[in-house]
Amino acid sequence: MARLRELAEAGQVDVASAASLKTQLSRWENGTVPDEPYRTLLAELYERELGELGIDVTPHWERSHEIPGLLTEIRDELRTLNELLRDRKDDRKDSAPRT
Repeated sequence: MARLRELAEAGQVDVASAASLKTQLSRWENGTVPDEPYRTLLAELYERELGELGIDVTPHWERSHEIPGLLTEIRDELRTLNELLRDRKDDRKDSAPRT
């Protein structure tokens, strides 16, 4: 929990108090999907994709029935944008000076 708070502070992200965060952590361990920014912080903390952490953020409509064509296009565009942002973040991490 301390490392999660450190990551949040480093990224200037507001998170809950320590007591509230402890309660949320318990909920996440019991299957509640974390909201943003916690999903991003957890992925960063464990250096894993959300799916690897067992966090399924697939929208309910993708799981329950076929998506209309326009929504499929929007979903695919968002995935592409997310990949580009992830690649850009990785490039920045790789080019950061080592201390």
